[in-house]
Amino acid sequence: MVAKGFNQIENRDYKDTFSPVAKFSTVRSLIAVSSIKNWHLHQLNINNAFLHGFLEEEVYMKPPEGYKIYDPKLVCKLKISLYGLKQASRQWNLEFTKLLNDLGFVQSKQDYSLFIKKNEVTGVFLIALIYVDDVVLTGNHQEEIQQIKTALHQKFTIKDLGEMRYFLGLEIERNEAGIVINHRKYALDILQDLKMENCQGVSTPLPQGLKLSTDEGELFPDPESYRRLIGRLLYLNLSRPDLSFAI
Repeated sequence: MVAKGFNQIENRDYKDTFSPVAKFSTVRSLIAVSSIKNWHLHQLNINNAFLHGFLEEEVYMKPPEGYKIYDPKLVCKLKISLYGLKQASRQWNLEFTKLLNDLGFVQSKQDYSLFIKKNEVTGVFLIALIYVDDVVLTGNHQEEIQQIKTALHQKFTIKDLGEMRYFLGLEIERNEAGIVINHRKYALDILQDLKMENCQGVSTPLPQGLKLSTDEGELFPDPESYRRLIGRLLYLNLSRPDLSFAI
């Protein structure tokens, strides 16, 4: 069941909608640190994450089809957020942050999706990174990590995905030398969408001496597809910084 969030009116049945997501520089740094420290990267997924957020505003909706009520004039008052509501992601994030704080984690001021737990006495050092409903856990104490997983499962129910292999389009592979990240599948998807999977590779993607102008040349017939491509290529930069200049 989802709500028709497009019917919501600002300051009446929703206020804030923004929910922080992890910075990609933080993701890279986390992978680098875990590689240097030889820590395991545990990946979790929260089941039905948005349903765990509680609403602060009064939100009403018509009963869903198939739900019989004695008075057709009655409506449902929502207590928890549903998928589709504008504030659903934010309310879930607030609930998850509260639990991590209760478990002893401190939220980073540089990246609000990064949480750190450390104990000077026992030497325990844990890191949790959240991206909507995907969570990455790492640190120097496996028993403590298992306890965190148990606490999360009791509160929300989680899906333990084991060692991190695929995260936000990144393919992650650990070997004896460290951790290798790549975007192979993501890059192939871009080529397939553009019907360029059979194109030839070049060492220099731009002609030498090329001069770009904002007021000369033909306009693109479909600028939206071009902008979408640039956005995807910018994301590809996460594992391919050598493409930065061309992009």
